[in-house]
Formats: sequence, C-alpha cells, structure tokens
Amino acid sequence: MMRARAVRKGLSQSYDVGRSADPSLEKDYLSTSTWEPRLTQAAVQSDSVTRNKGAELFEQANSEYDAGRYSKALALFEQAVTEGASSEVVFNNMGASLDALGRNAEAARCYRKATSTNSSYELAWHNLGNSLFIQELYPGAAQAYAQASSLNPDRLENWSGLAASYTKLGKSKKAAAAAGALSRFADKNPSVLLLQTDLYLDADLTGEALTSCKGYISKLPGSVEGYAHLGSVHHERGEYPKAIEAFEQALKIAPADKESWNNLGYTYFCSGVLDEALECFDKALEIDPSYKHAWYNKGYAYHGADLLEQAVDCYRRAIAIDPDDRVLWNNYGNALYNLGKYAESIPKFVEALAVDPDYEIAWNNIGNALEKMGEYVAAIPYHDRSLEISPDFDYALYAKGVCKSHTGDPEIGYDLVIESLDLNPSYDEAWKARSRIAGQLGRWDEALVSIEESLALNPEFDEGWRERGEILLAMGDPEAAHASFEMCLLCLSNARMDTVSGLSSVIRRGEVLARLGRFDEALANLETVLLTGKMDAASLPKLLEIRRFLNSMQLPKSVRDAADRCGDCKALLDYAAFLLDAGDAAGAEEVLSRAPHSEEDADRLLLLKARALAQRGDMDAADVLLRSAGRGHRADASKLRGDLAEARGDHAGASAAYKRALEEAPSDACVAVALARAQLRSGDPRAALRTADVALGIDARDWEPHKIRADALRALGLHDKADSELWKAKELLSASGLGHDETVDVVKG
Repeated sequence: MMRARAVRKGLSQSYDVGRSADPSLEKDYLSTSTWEPRLTQAAVQSDSVTRNKGAELFEQANSEYDAGRYSKALALFEQAVTEGASSEVVFNNMGASLDALGRNAEAARCYRKATSTNSSYELAWHNLGNSLFIQELYPGAAQAYAQASSLNPDRLENWSGLAASYTKLGKSKKAAAAAGALSRFADKNPSVLLLQTDLYLDADLTGEALTSCKGYISKLPGSVEGYAHLGSVHHERGEYPKAIEAFEQALKIAPADKESWNNLGYTYFCSGVLDEALECFDKALEIDPSYKHAWYNKGYAYHGADLLEQAVDCYRRAIAIDPDDRVLWNNYGNALYNLGKYAESIPKFVEALAVDPDYEIAWNNIGNALEKMGEYVAAIPYHDRSLEISPDFDYALYAKGVCKSHTGDPEIGYDLVIESLDLNPSYDEAWKARSRIAGQLGRWDEALVSIEESLALNPEFDEGWRERGEILLAMGDPEAAHASFEMCLLCLSNARMDTVSGLSSVIRRGEVLARLGRFDEALANLETVLLTGKMDAASLPKLLEIRRFLNSMQLPKSVRDAADRCGDCKALLDYAAFLLDAGDAAGAEEVLSRAPHSEEDADRLLLLKARALAQRGDMDAADVLLRSAGRGHRADASKLRGDLAEARGDHAGASAAYKRALEEAPSDACVAVALARAQLRSGDPRAALRTADVALGIDARDWEPHKIRADALRALGLHDKADSELWKAKELLSASGLGHDETVDVVKG
C-alpha cells in the first residue's frame, strides 16, 4: 500500500565538528517509507520449460522460492539448468532468487542471460532494471526500464522505475515524462497519483507534484495520505504556512497519525517557531514513545536553537531505539562538540563509523574535535581518511589546511584552503582561514582581501570583523582597525546569555572591548558571564587572559570566587598557569592539588606541576616530572625544557628547545618571544631579530618582541633603529593600562 511521503529530517552538514561542527548535521530521514523500485518476483511459466527432469527441478525450485527458501530455490534452478531447462524463464527466476539473497550483481547476469535468450521477455528487462537500480547503476537501470516499458507499457512499475532512474541521473525532463506516464493508471488506482507525486518531488519538480497531489485529493477528499502528501509538497516548495494547513487537515481526519504530527513539528521548526514544533513532536511521542524520528527531530530542533543539553538527551533516546543509525551518532557527537565537549564527542563519531566505515563526515568530525583540542598532528590522518572516501569534500580540505597551518606547514595549509574554496567559494569560515594563514605568512594585503570576502558572504560575522581589525593593526592602520572592532561589537550587541553560543558571544564581546582598551567594560562584561555560574570553564580563562594583557595579576573577588568553586579541570589548569605567570608557585600547586582527575588533561597537569617545581628552584624534580609528561602537549613540554635550560644559563640549549616548541606550535607568540630572547642571550642578534618578527606576525599587540628587537639592533650597532623599537614597545605598554612610570621601568628592564 502506498504511504504518505514524509518531510525530510535534518540538515546537510554544518558543523560543520562540526562545520564546525558547526561542522556536519545531515539531511537524511523520512518518517514513512520512500518509494523504491520493487522486485517483481519470479514468474512461473512452466509451460515454456521442456517436460523432463529439468522441468521437475524447475517446479520444485519455484515452490521453494514461493516458500521464501531462496538458497534452496537457487540450488534447484541451477540443477534444472544442468538438466537442460535453460529457458529465459529459468534464468529470470534464478536472478530473482539471487536478488532475494542480496547477490544483485549475479542476479543481473542471470537477467541478461534471460534477455539474450529472448529479447522480448519484458519481465526479465524489468527485473534487470530493479537489480541495477539497487546497485546504483542508474544508466543501465534506465535502459532496462525503457526496454521493459516499450515491451509492456501497461506495467506501471516500468514507468516508475524509469522515472526514478532518470531522477538519479539528473535528467529531470525525461524523469517528468516517465512519471507523467503514470497518469493513465490513475482512474483505476488513484493511489498511483501519490506515487507520481513522490517521483516528481524526488526530481525536484514541485509544481508537477502539487498538481498530482491535488488530483488525488479531488478523487479521495477524505484521505489522510492525500493531505499528508500535500503538506510535504508545500514544505518542499518552502510554502510553510500552506504546509502547516495541510498537515493540520490530515490531523483532523486522523488525530492519532504520528507521522503528520512529526512532519507538522518539523515544518514549524523550519518556520522558526520552536515552541509549537516541540509540542508537535511531543504529540507524536505520546502516540508512540518509541518513534525514533520524532526523538531525532526534537533533538535537531533543540540543536538548531542552541539548546544543546536538551538535544543530547533527545539524540540519546533516539539511539536507544535504533543504535545502527550513523546520522544519529554523528549528530549526537555534533551536539557534544558544540558544547565544547570535544573528547566526549569523538566516541560518538566512532560509533557512526562502526555503522558505516566509509562515512566521510564522521572521519572529518573526529579530526575537527582533535583540532579543537590542539591535537593538530593527530587530526590530520582523520581528515586524510575523509578525503580518501570523498576527494572533493571541501570541508575536509579546509580542516586539513587549518591543521597544516598549525603544524609548521602554512604554505601547504594555504594551498589546501584554496582548493577548498575552489570547490565551495561560499564558505565564510574558509575565507577567514585563508586570511589567517596569509597573515601567518606575512601576506597582509592578501589577508585583508580574504577576510573581506568572508565578510561579504556574512556581514554579521563578528569573528570576521575582529580578524579584520587585527590585520589592519598589523598593517599599521589603528584607526581603521578600531572601526572594525566597533563593527564586531555591533554584531555582538544582541548576544544572548541563555544559550551556549550566546554566552560565548558575550565572552567575545569582552575580548573585543579589551582589544579596544576599554578594560573596565571588558572585565565587567566577562565577570557578568562568570557570575551566571553557567560558564565558569569557558569564561574564566578569558578573564585571566585579559588580566595578563593588562600586565596585572591581581584578581577581583568575583574571579577568585569563581576559580575556587570551579570544578572543571581545564579551567583550573588555566588558573594554575595564570598563578605561575604571576610568580605564585605555591598558589598554583594548591590549585593543581584539587584539579579533578582527567585522562585528557593528565599530561598538562604534570607539566604545570613541573613548572611550579622549577619556579621554586627544584630543577631536578622538575626534570623528573618533565620526562614522564609531554606526550600529548609536546609544545608545552619543549617550552618547559627551554625554561629549565634558561634557568641553568644554557642559552644555546634553551634556543634548541624553544625552536622545537615553535615548530610544534607555530602560532604560539609566547614561544616565539622566548626563542628570540634565548637567541639574543646566546649571542645571535640576527636570529633574534628574525624570530621577534615571527612573534609580531602572530600577535602584533605584544610589546616584548619590540624590546628584543631594540636590544638586538643595539648589539648590531643600529642605535637609531633600536630607539624606534623601544618607542613602539612603550606605546604598546601604555595601551595595556600601565602608568607612565611603570612603562618606563618595564622598557628599561
């Protein structure tokens, strides 16, 4: 029986993990059966088989086939052929047995034998079309269905199969003609018009679909299936109010139709009406609590509204019903990814791959999660696997390019991002990545052009305006840079605090205020977030970062209280690192002693403990801890080795260690500054100049590279240039909020 076409569920990848995370939600689900060419079962035409032993075997084989014992049927058909029963009917029925066993390629060979034996045998042509369609061999399927329909134009499945094949081949005109041929069957069987509607929709012929569907309703005005289809057609046409009206009409006829409730909910969601959408999904779940698609769509609605904890719960419930759904696992992982729970998201993507090892989106999303965790080298093989499966997967090319730019291969990363943009020039994040890598390579004019391409695609892209401001600062145009930062603030002016991304936007607002030198506003903004109690782990490091930028380690009470009550391991480790920067090794050790155990952060914990020991002068104990750490944070470990060498006066050893750290973390300005300082102390002022330039390319706000450049230039006898660099350092220090006397002392020091 033909069933109502349902609204498709989900979205194509965005996150995406996505898409950023947001990379990758997928458009995948139908809440009712979609039409597929059905296998016409074996035709029994024993009168065409010679009456001999082969004929008896043929009859036995047919009986086994009718009883569903396909392996036995196949063996008997093969024996019948051996005994001389080798007509087109036998080969056709052998093919049907093989198809029933899932051996479609072998089945197709049998059907071809049947048609070569008798080229007018329409049933074998039809079955050949079905078998090739199942194998996604659409050109051959179309040829077979065309031959079958010419031999027997009265079999509607020939026309529907032909229409479906042409749709798969992207031949919409031919698909429309084949689907149109079904109209001749509508007088005897009005349900054919619903099949025709589905075929038109699959071919994106929504006008024709609407005509067919209305034709069905005119014949059967009380049919719930008719109005359910009508709602789907209007939905596909983007006519959401009409779709809602049609689904509501279906529910007047059948109030317990869970599929119509589900589809009505999805249409409300697409209309931007979340509350009504959730109510409809709940209605569907009242009717059937194990209705997977309603749980999925409810989760997707929460996901789209950035209510991620609720989305996670709905995805979990859907997976409990169907654990073999790759899209569900992937979107479950995406929700965790968007919550910032990158390590927790990876096992969900792995579960998607257990269902389908060739699911390129899940491979890419694992790489995205590792990238967010700073594991750039580890992420690359996952992007590579995704590209092995789908070489033109633009998101994977972009993501790999970003990782390459962080692992010392910015030129390769740049080329990969360009390749991604060639495939998809409308991805604003890829333009932003191109801009960042161009800046990393010192190509500031190109960086500016790229970020402006990103902003042309998305004028409300706050991160794009912020990046543009940083580029303009690096190009020596602070006035234009400040205007760009003000645009960023304008984009963030309506940032909410009741969702994860909204709170993140509020945090970004604080960072931009700090960049503009409006430090009191920045701290007030971020402390407001902190006091909500919702995002200690995310907001605390940002507050600490602003304190560092202010060159002030004194924390307001609200920040200290938040740090004391925070149970998040990452946030506590950031707090400990802040205290170490302030020279408070004892305070850092106290914080580290109460950091919760986390396998993910165990390595960094050891490194910070080693750093605290080194600050207290216990170099040997620090060395011992350092030898057992650093596997997952190689750059941090190399930097600490450099610090230990520097403390012992081994400037050459420190330079070597810092150089390794910079190779492992080429975007870490602190490491570049440490390397430049060590190179200067080891008597290599020219190398120090080059490395200080690298540091400024990473962070043009930092005063210390200018101080190092001044000392290096003075060592080379270039005193005028040295004085100019000292002036730049003084200007940057003044902008950071220090008073005049403090500024002079720091520059002199």
